[in-house]
Amino acid sequence: MTKTMPLIFHSLLASMLLFGCIEAIQQASWPLTGSSHRTGEGSTNSISPPIQYRYPFLFLVKIGIGTFDATSSSPNAKTFKSLNFHLDTGSDISWIQSEGCKKEGNTCFPQKDPLYPNTRSTSYKPIPCNQHSFCQPNHCGGDGSCTFNRTLGPGSYTSGTLGTETLTLSSSNGKLEALKDIILGFSTDTRNSKYALLTTMNISNPVSGVLGLGRGPQSFLAQIDSLSDGKFSYCIKENNTQNTYLRFGKDVRPPKNPQTTKLVQAKTSPAYYVNLLGISVNGVKLNISKTDFDLKSDGSGGCVLDSGTMVSLLVMPAFDTLHKALESNLSSNPHLKRVIIHPKHKDLCYKELSPEGRKQIPTVKFHLENADLEISPGSLFLSGIVPSGDNIICLAILGTPSRNAIGAFQQKDHKFVYDTKAQVLSFGPEDCNQDS
Repeated sequence: MTKTMPLIFHSLLASMLLFGCIEAIQQASWPLTGSSHRTGEGSTNSISPPIQYRYPFLFLVKIGIGTFDATSSSPNAKTFKSLNFHLDTGSDISWIQSEGCKKEGNTCFPQKDPLYPNTRSTSYKPIPCNQHSFCQPNHCGGDGSCTFNRTLGPGSYTSGTLGTETLTLSSSNGKLEALKDIILGFSTDTRNSKYALLTTMNISNPVSGVLGLGRGPQSFLAQIDSLSDGKFSYCIKENNTQNTYLRFGKDVRPPKNPQTTKLVQAKTSPAYYVNLLGISVNGVKLNISKTDFDLKSDGSGGCVLDSGTMVSLLVMPAFDTLHKALESNLSSNPHLKRVIIHPKHKDLCYKELSPEGRKQIPTVKFHLENADLEISPGSLFLSGIVPSGDNIICLAILGTPSRNAIGAFQQKDHKFVYDTKAQVLSFGPEDCNQDS
């Protein structure tokens, strides 16, 4: 039997770029930092939930959580709450905003769905303080339960109670499967998170929590190891009309024309690093020092492949070189006119004078160890319509002080297969609708 979670890919970033919200995007694009299991009714050799796409470049997985009394619409069956989890390969913990957010003094980001009522679920169990390896010593709540606290980015964190719960996954064959006693955080306080930015843009936030697929024993991947064997895959298509799937274990299918590169582990980070060796524009390798991409012995630097980061990030020397190369290449394009959206920032935006302009955007390649990730024009520039009615495109890569990341927007239209035990990443361009 195959369990499946649909992936949903969500995209507001175009308007954020076009209206100069660069600080907001940079905050939103910082990668997140940051056990046994039992299967429920039936048994399975793999799980593969569907993925959906939602604003802003979010890969979402809809998961049933908890066990609740029967309702008038389902009088003969226990029910669960179906909520959207952000798929994040850079996080080592799964968490969901819970009803504790309502307590005085607590702050959580606004969300479309109701806060998760964990204390009303008959399958919810808080973990007693100091009685589990996932509990930090003496991190105790007033009720004697284990607490957790995770940094989400600069100035951002989430905290609450650590507990176990039943997660129910939909499958490609239409059946439901329950995973019992999955450990996750039940957040009661979340400050300055990227999800709060959606409200500032008048966007209804579909995210209720995070599904952490990073390294570490607490991640969802590790907790289902007997099913996943350390393998998972996804293939994301922007604005897809049918589900694609987050696949695990024996349900993982290789890319049609795979390239492979080594997965690298950094000290103190749950993220998946790759060796980025260089960048080229239309086949011409840019003069970027290898040290700009090197992973340092103290765990700093390097390049992460992160589904939780909205757009790709490059350290400033590398970003400046790429920016200049693209600007020079596009200066001779008669169908594009350079425009300045935000004078304070190094945006690279153009007014489209005709549809031919986009066809002449150069191809960019990220040269990884033994593999090349080709970034097509559609994954390099965002497009949007400004109030004047003009169609504007902007480079969807940002410069940052110290981190390189291959983000969600540059991963679309590719299948990625992670084999964390062999420490290998396989990927290739693919029609993700064929992965449904």
